Parts: sequence; C-alpha cells; structure tokens
Amino acid sequence: MMLDILYYLRKMFYVGLLLIASLHATVLVAEESWQTVSKESFSLLWKEITETRLQVDRQQARPVSGNILSPDYAKQIIIEYKVGVSAERFQSLTMKALTEAFTETELRTAMDDIVLFCTWYQDISKGDQYRLSWRPNTGLTLYLNEDPLGVIRDSESAMLILSVWLGRAAVSESQRDTMLAAWQKSFNYK
Repeated sequence: MMLDILYYLRKMFYVGLLLIASLHATVLVAEESWQTVSKESFSLLWKEITETRLQVDRQQARPVSGNILSPDYAKQIIIEYKVGVSAERFQSLTMKALTEAFTETELRTAMDDIVLFCTWYQDISKGDQYRLSWRPNTGLTLYLNEDPLGVIRDSESAMLILSVWLGRAAVSESQRDTMLAAWQKSFNYK
C-alpha cells in the first residue's frame, strides 16, 4: 500500500514537471512569433524621448481590410523611454488624444475601459518599457517592463486605445505614419 502511494506521488511529480515544461515551451513559441516591422525614435529638440517598435505575429493572416487596427489582427507596440514620465502625464496625453480625435458618441461605450486602462499607468524612469499587446483571443494587455498591469478584453475599446499610437488619435502622427508605412511595406501592401 505504501509503495503504491509513493509510486503515485512520484508519477504525479513527473507529470507536473512535464506540464510545467510544456507550458514554458508554449510561452516561448508564442513570444517568438512576434516580428518587428518598424523601429522608430521620437525626439524633441534634439533629445531622444522614446524608441518605439511595432511588432506583428508573423504566423497570422494579413487583415483583409489592410487596416492594422483590425480586431482580428495581433499586434504589439513596445515603447522604451529615454526620460522619466509621470503616470499623470500618460493619463492626460491618452485622454486628450482620444477626446480630440473621437466624438463623445464614438467614445461612450468604451469610456469605462479607457479610464480603467489609464489607471494602470505608473511613473516610469529612463530605460523603462511599456508594451501594449493585442491578441484577439486574449485582449489588450499593458505591460511595464514585462510585468502585466491589466487586460482590456473588449475589441472596440482596445482598438480605440491603440489608435493613440496607430490610428487617428496618434500623439505623433509622423511616427504613426512611418510605422504604418513600414508595416505595409513589409507585407507588400499598395
């Protein structure tokens, strides 16, 4: 009886190790599917402020619409900061960009998610990174230095938030246009 219990426990231990190993391998495969299609620096008065990378999942089909903000298209933006920025500054820039680009009616259904997203911002220091990662079956996850801060699951809300970098609410239209042109070129879009 005691040998049976020990055998069972040992077997469960090995099954557990295999499960952990397979989960780790799955995460590595998922991370390796991202392809950088654009890497841009943003400077103000000769001072570099950010370095931004646009990445897409190279294993997915291109959006039929040709619009990177298509909710069925995985994408992520990684922003490395060359200066410190307060959480309040991120919040105000995001809200200002969205309220200037969209009408109150367009924002109404997403506003709770937008406000929630803004609460996740934290003060950052030089060298910190924010990553906004959209996966259709997961949602929009905001990371700070690879630590997840929260997930917005609603695709409409997520695409509005991503428009601050990739759409009509872009804080830097020139950076957006450069990133989108590089993305389109990487897939031979016309």
